Amino acid sequence: MTLFWLLIAAAAGMTVAQDAFPGNALFHTGWYNVLDGALLAAAAYQPRRNVIALCGAAIIVLAGIASGLMGPDTHTVVGSPGATVSDAQIGSAFVFPLAQPGADPQSVAVALQNGSSLIPIGAHRRYSGGLILWQNPRVAVWVTAADAAGNRLTITQPTNGSFLSPVLAMQQNTTIGGMSVLYDTFAVPAVRRTVKAVLFDAGQASRLGNQAPAVGTPAVLFAIADRADRPVPGGIGVVPSGAVKKVDGLRLGARVGEYPAVNVASAPYLPVLILGALVLLGGVVRTAFRSKT
Repeated sequence: MTLFWLLIAAAAGMTVAQDAFPGNALFHTGWYNVLDGALLAAAAYQPRRNVIALCGAAIIVLAGIASGLMGPDTHTVVGSPGATVSDAQIGSAFVFPLAQPGADPQSVAVALQNGSSLIPIGAHRRYSGGLILWQNPRVAVWVTAADAAGNRLTITQPTNGSFLSPVLAMQQNTTIGGMSVLYDTFAVPAVRRTVKAVLFDAGQASRLGNQAPAVGTPAVLFAIADRADRPVPGGIGVVPSGAVKKVDGLRLGARVGEYPAVNVASAPYLPVLILGALVLLGGVVRTAFRSKT
């Protein structure tokens, strides 16, 4: 009988781990789910078994296997303030709110669009069906552009002139001078310019030679190109975070901060886990009662 309970505990524990440690790619591997099912099958073939406990464990394990094999892979959804980002893996969308530079990313609540309602997602885990959702802060750069006279110019995405976005999510990576850096691109339609912004963190910025900012200050390198994506003469400049600098007749400003992204991980449906746990507990109580009598 002891072996039966050990097998039940191991099988149920492998499923509960998916809720306790969401996002681990191990849970989506075939061998992990086969092993979980094998432990349950071994418990079912024990000569002395508790049928009630076995049924409870089966509910738990099958929910875990369904999540591991059929649930979406763990991924991160990144959006700009004010954007609504569709997630094809879960068939829904996330609404990213507006935020000012320097705002605490923990206080910025992204929302899951569920039909006509919005479900807020904070830094703590949020269950939604067979998903666990939570925010994590990531680096972002707030940028400004003005003409030589100081008149503010509109900033858009290079491929979507209708979407106004003064916040760069910095999702792309490249190597410059042996340093791995993040970069993003925006457009300034009024002057027919496209600007690439390369982020150097505080440590990397200190290696920029005579353009290095004050110690401990990140910096953004702006590289300006025309509409044909040709670099313009004098169109490169390094701007410390929080500063404004004139580059190619434009006054470009940058402020490095944080903005939340959303982690999406599949997990066994919580009500099913609770049901299985209650049935399993009933089997444990029945065994304990029979032992006393």
